[in-house]
Amino acid sequence: MTTTPRPAPRTTTPGPPAEHPALPGPAGGPRNLDLRYAERPVDSEHPHYFPFVVDHADSWLGTRPGGQVCEVGCAAGAFAHYLLSRHPGIDLTCVDIQPTLIEAARRRVPGARFATGDVLRPDTLPAGPFDTVFMVALHSHFDDPRHWINALLRLTAPGGRAYVFGLFNPEPVDVVVRLRHPDGDPEWLPGWNQFSVRTVGRLLERAGLRHTFHRYLPAAPRERRPEDPLRSHTVPDPEATGDPALVYLNGSQLLHRFALLEIHRPEPEASGPGGRP
Repeated sequence: MTTTPRPAPRTTTPGPPAEHPALPGPAGGPRNLDLRYAERPVDSEHPHYFPFVVDHADSWLGTRPGGQVCEVGCAAGAFAHYLLSRHPGIDLTCVDIQPTLIEAARRRVPGARFATGDVLRPDTLPAGPFDTVFMVALHSHFDDPRHWINALLRLTAPGGRAYVFGLFNPEPVDVVVRLRHPDGDPEWLPGWNQFSVRTVGRLLERAGLRHTFHRYLPAAPRERRPEDPLRSHTVPDPEATGDPALVYLNGSQLLHRFALLEIHRPEPEASGPGGRP
């Protein structure tokens, strides 16, 4: 699944995000559920999609040895650890909203810098700009994609690239979701929003950003764990023809359509005599 809109002549922000005050739970705020990552090892059992993300970034990172890289939403440092194992020469800065997770990441991944920051508060994010920015399994926490697109624009240097992995709806429908597990944690949880490829693509086009969506399909089955109903598992894709492909599902009973969004921020336009382009 690929789309590459024609870039606009200048890079601009997509505009102020809309709010959804009637929805329960924090729109993009911290979730107690994420604290469980502090107990998970970073050097084993990497999530299934880490190789997929880094494989697509390899050729770009290979042209920038020692480049400035930022990960937004690093949790306890699992992706940072994997990325450094593949590209040990990068200069990596990572940020997350949960101080507990940042402290765990500092202990476990000494090869990177970690700081507490919030996408909704630009003044708390690293100054940048960075040659490469990663946002892995985070963007679907926000009720409006302009929140994270604006953050990426601030962090990514002109001529740089950003890689966003997570839920994107291939159908032209935007879905805002709240989940709650009454037997576990009674809070309403964001994190499973599925904004459409069409909506996100239009916002990026208006901002003058070239982009490509790389659809991700599970390479191997993942078993359901009844004790953890919010954990994703695989089922046959009901839309597949022939031999059924796999797709992710969790206790919400909503199918999870994953993709990697690769964003190219253009170089600034050259100025002519008198400073005019």
